[in-house]
Amino acid sequence: MTTTTPLRPQADTTPLKGEEPALLHPERPDGLSRGSRFPVPPVEKIRGARLLIVWACLAAGAWAVVVGAGYGLYVIVQSVL
Repeated sequence: MTTTTPLRPQADTTPLKGEEPALLHPERPDGLSRGSRFPVPPVEKIRGARLLIVWACLAAGAWAVVVGAGYGLYVIVQSVL
C-alpha cells in the first residue's frame, strides 16, 4: 500500500473569510500555483559562421553514417557471396 504525504503540513484546514480553500488550489513542488506555466528559458540563436559550421558538421556526420552503413552492407554481401 502506498501513501502520499502533503507537500507542506496544513495547520488549519478551514479557510478564513475571503480566502479560497487550499484544497481547490494545491501547490506544485516548486512553490508556483497550479495554473501558472514554467518560465520560458532564454535561447541564444546560432547565426552567421557558427551556424554554417554546425550545419556543415551535421551534414558531414550524416554522410559518414550513410557511407559507413553502405560499406557495412557491401562487406556483408561480399562475405555471403
